[in-house]
Amino acid sequence: MHLKKTRLAALAGLVAVTLSACGGSSTAGSSSTSAAGGAAASGSEAASAPAAASGAELIVWADNSANTAKAIEPLCLKWAAENGVTCTIKKFNGGGEMADALLNGQSTGDVPDVIEGAHNGIGSAVKNGILTPIDLASNKDKFLPAAIQGVTYDGSTWGVPWAVENVALLTNKDLAPSCPATLDDAVANAKSLIAAGTVTSGLGIAMQIGEAGDSYHWNPLYTADGGYGFKQNPDGSFDASDMGVGKEGSIAAATRFQQLINEGIFGASVSYDIAREAFASGKSPYFITGPWQIPDQKAALGDKLMVCPVPTWADSTYESQPYLGVRTFMQPAKAKNAALASTFLNDEVMTTEFMDAMYAVDPRPPAWIESYEKAATDPFVKGFGEYGKQGIPMPSIPQNDAVLAELGLAQYKVATGADPAATMVAAGESITKQNAALN
Repeated sequence: MHLKKTRLAALAGLVAVTLSACGGSSTAGSSSTSAAGGAAASGSEAASAPAAASGAELIVWADNSANTAKAIEPLCLKWAAENGVTCTIKKFNGGGEMADALLNGQSTGDVPDVIEGAHNGIGSAVKNGILTPIDLASNKDKFLPAAIQGVTYDGSTWGVPWAVENVALLTNKDLAPSCPATLDDAVANAKSLIAAGTVTSGLGIAMQIGEAGDSYHWNPLYTADGGYGFKQNPDGSFDASDMGVGKEGSIAAATRFQQLINEGIFGASVSYDIAREAFASGKSPYFITGPWQIPDQKAALGDKLMVCPVPTWADSTYESQPYLGVRTFMQPAKAKNAALASTFLNDEVMTTEFMDAMYAVDPRPPAWIESYEKAATDPFVKGFGEYGKQGIPMPSIPQNDAVLAELGLAQYKVATGADPAATMVAAGESITKQNAALN
């Protein structure tokens, strides 16, 4: 029973849009597209297509709740046509649906050859024998260093990263003409707008929280006061023996956060939709969110929109650090056609043409350096990328699952009036107890 829960958490981490960062997902069922060098066919069942001459089929599972599957599909079908094989894309509407299918596939054998998803479940998946390592070989230095850190676990690389994303501070120039130099400046501006009636209390800085909390979006502020989840080693790995929840920095962050709640800068009941709509309608000067919000906010605000770093406090010696999410292609250990999967990942995915094409349809900052440099001519991509340089990859170690959940719950409790110190200490004790079961 414990193993099943661990696997489910790992798989959910692999396939979910990073921490549900881009909001809700469709509840519609999955669909498949299959082609053997011909036009794509789609529907609720796998499309019927003549088998390739070689009989080889590459099965790819991808998330359909964003544009990821839409980006992968024509590239895989084109590659299949050029190589005389079949490519079948099975699309899932959100991480939960795919996680269930992967979990079931561990016993039934119904697993894909390639899966696209977030990197932060890699540790748990590796521990449970779900993934096989991928040798990036001579291409390793063609990726952003943070992307390599994200897919590295226990000395091996377990995926081909294609995008790196993080939150930043979207800013409405009408309400905040320049990027704030410090968080103190942002808070002071937000307070003046609340006092003037321009901004509603709780939306001085729009950021999703909700009843489960949201430690991912909180991380820039959490780290600005010295909080951390796990200490990062010089090589980019994480020290599972040094967990920071309940320590001095986390208590300082929680204490400051409760003060900001009381001042109307943040609101405990603010959801993703509330935050998004408030910023788009000019009722919040700032929005802590990721690049997935750029298309909607550009449409709403036009040239009033800019991307800023989340700064640190004037009196802080700590940096404000966003978590980095790495979107990656991975190969299941039980893939039916491992050789074909390896060929696709090495010969097709690890090319500038493929990475450029992914970005063109699903515009997340590329992990491939050459493609990133092209994309960063866009000021929004550059803004997220520059702030992301001081970020840290979401820890992929299995112990981080408990940190994310418990720290989020602690955030909500503090936001609704619980004692910051006692709450953070209790959260740390709960994390330690849960993680002891992993040993």
